[in-house]
Formats: sequence, C-alpha cells, structure tokens
Amino acid sequence: MRITTIRSEGLAALSYFVSSENEAMVIDPRRDALVYHNLATQSESKITHIFETHRNEDYVIGSLELQSHIPDAEIGHSVATKFGYGELDLADGEIFQIGNMKVTCLNTPGHTDDSMCYVVADTTVGSDPIVAFTGDTLFVNEVGRTDLVDIAKHSQMSKKLYTSLHDKVLRLGDGVIIRPGHGAGSVCGGAISDREFSTIGFEKANNAWLAMDEDEFIKSKVDQRLTLSSHFKRCEKLNTDGPPLLSSIKPLEELDISEFEKLIDQSNHRAIDTRSNAEFLNSHIPRTISMSLTNIGLLAGWALRSDQTFSFILNDYNDLELAHSSLLRVGLDNIIGYLKNGFHEWSKSGRAVDSISSFSIEDLKTGLNNNTLGIIDVREPHEFENARIAGSKSSPLTSLEEEVSDIDYSKTIAIACPSGFRSTAAASIMKHNGFSNIVVPLSGIKGWKAKGYPVEG
Repeated sequence: MRITTIRSEGLAALSYFVSSENEAMVIDPRRDALVYHNLATQSESKITHIFETHRNEDYVIGSLELQSHIPDAEIGHSVATKFGYGELDLADGEIFQIGNMKVTCLNTPGHTDDSMCYVVADTTVGSDPIVAFTGDTLFVNEVGRTDLVDIAKHSQMSKKLYTSLHDKVLRLGDGVIIRPGHGAGSVCGGAISDREFSTIGFEKANNAWLAMDEDEFIKSKVDQRLTLSSHFKRCEKLNTDGPPLLSSIKPLEELDISEFEKLIDQSNHRAIDTRSNAEFLNSHIPRTISMSLTNIGLLAGWALRSDQTFSFILNDYNDLELAHSSLLRVGLDNIIGYLKNGFHEWSKSGRAVDSISSFSIEDLKTGLNNNTLGIIDVREPHEFENARIAGSKSSPLTSLEEEVSDIDYSKTIAIACPSGFRSTAAASIMKHNGFSNIVVPLSGIKGWKAKGYPVEG
C-alpha cells in the first residue's frame, strides 16, 4: 500500500491517492484533479474508486472532474445526503476490496450527518486496520467543527461527534494511523497541528478534546468560535448538486491593456494582483485587489463573491496556474483572463498608478495616542474578542464587501490583522470602493504584541 498526500495550499485541504497492486482509490480529490490521474499513470495503477468523507463546505470537491478523466471510477459518499451525482450511496460498515486493501466505510456523524471515515487494512498481512482517513471527524490535535450544519443544532451535532469519536474511531486501535482531511491553517478546526498524520493512540494521549467527558466536550464545542465565510454555502451547494466540469468553463484570455482597462471599470469586476503585499502597497493599478500568490488560496473564498468576474495581474506567467486553481477550488469560475506582461506593462505605458501607505507599529501607536487614526480589525470575531488593540472596530474580511460602506472614514483608518496580508487585501477592497485615507501596519497585531504594547480581550 502506498499513500500520497496532495495538499491544497491556503485551504490546507488534504486529499489522498492510495494504491495497492495495480488498483487505487482517491479520497476527497480537489477540483484541479489531473494530479491524481498523473499519479495513477506513474504508479501503473487504475483508479477504481473516488471516496468523499463528507459534503465539504470550504472547497469544491473534484470527484466529478476526476471521473471525467477516468470514466470507470465510481464515486462514493454517504447515503445520509441526497447527492446529485455519484454511483455509490455508502452505508455504515460497507466494505470494498481495492488491490490488497480492504476498505471499510465508517459513518461518523458530528461534523455533518454524512461524515464518513475510510478504514483500511492490508490483507496481505491480516484483517486489522492500518490507517483511517478521517476527513473532518478527527484531525491532528483537533476534532471537527459542529457549527456548520445548523447553528440551532450545534449541541446536537457536538453530541453526535463525541459519540462517533468514542464509540467508533477510538476503538479502531491505538496503532492505527490517522490521515485527516485538513492540516494546519485550515478554518475547519481551531488548532490543527502542523503534523499531517498521527495515530489514534497518540491523539488519545495528547488531543485535549479526546480527554473531555461528554458534557465538557459539548459545552466546549458550543463555546468554540471559528471562521465563517459566505463561500461555505456556495461550496456546500456545489458539492451536493455536483460542480460544473472545468471543460465547460471558458479558457483564460491574455488581455492587452485596453481590454484590461475596460474590465476594471466594471463595477462587478475584481482584478486580482498576486504580487507581494509590499509591492502592491508601494504601487498598483487603481481599483485592483491585493491577494498575494502565497495567500490567494485562503483569501479568495473569504473576500470575493460569485457574482463578480475576475482577472489576474501576475508577477510571472508561471504563477497563472496556481492563481487560477485557487479561485476554481472555491467555486469562483467567472475568470476572464490575465493582463499581458502584468504590472510592468501597465507601468511602462505611463498610465496612472496608486499606492497605500505602510505604517510601522510605532507610527500606529503614535497615531492612536494622538487620536489622528481610527483602527479597523479585519480578523474574525473570535480572534477580535480574544485580543485586540484598544479602540479597534471589528469588520471581518469575510464580510467586508457588504459592510465597507458603513465604515466611518472621518479620519485616516489603519487596518489591522495578524501579519498584514488580510489588511492589505482589505485596504485594496476599501480603495476599490472609493475610500483613500487608509494605512496598513504590515507587522500587524503580531508586531504590536512583539513590541510589548497592550491588548484588550
């Protein structure tokens, strides 16, 4: 048995290509799915099954996309949800033989009612399980969130998750390896570890959630506050009905400056500058949105909307594939193209450029002390409540597009986030909406704390 982990940066989503003999399965494929087809070719194996651990909320699943390349592969997901695609409605306890692997489907409701774990034994050595693909049920150092199905059912779903963990997953055996659906940085858990695998025994000994009794677990889950983004509902619907195939989406155009100019004048268009935060703040094309290539995978779902159209300003043409895939992974398909030769071409043409001031932490503190600055914190509410700079107003990036017109701009506004990348994106959205008195402290709240300056919370 060979396991290859495919990580989607930004989303911190983990998918798996698992082969044995000349057969293979894929767990939770991402939408840009050729990577699994290529792995099958390299390993001289045939993908027979595509298994989904649940109806994902934070990204668009790639099962149909992968099946379009490998038509004989069967898609399987829980019978608990009425999906609009797939061949296999899986019940608890169903078993599949794939190469020398015995794959047992384990229904583990809690994160969602259709949550499934896939428990694998290597039949060449015995029937005991070796590895469990746990989706959003059990992470390294965390467990799945229970607030997304229906906040009114938060307590009920938390109880289900507790039961699934203790009555099913933990009973698989201490030596069983776990391969979760997300790694560190995902919004699907509060404190997921950097390590992308573990064992059930290690988690029992070190994962605080697994040491709680049922009442404490439910209360702690109900009290937990995590990121909520409008793109969750979009992905949820696409993953229930089945997303469109990428072959049905118009290919990207290389845009000359005059074509690009017409686009950025449209109210529903967002031209995304993928250069670094510092480069964007120093000089950028007016009305463009900052999402550096290292952060676009996370920020696209939070800050962009499906009724908008998009184009890219790239540092290098080789960045196009990642930028494009980052939007497709969160269901933002209305991508028109990219500016030929990027910002350099625009600057060379002599057209107007814009900038946003970057502040030091010392300048921020002075401005707040002198009451010459206001401050907006674009982190999520749970982050804001935990620790914030005195006088901050909360306006999360995830809802900024809807709230930007309500912000008081009677004085210059400093935009705060942990380390500058959310702040730069937020500043660019505000500029796009016509507000100019904005500054960004690039060191962010981490820099504020590092100076020993006080926070509330």
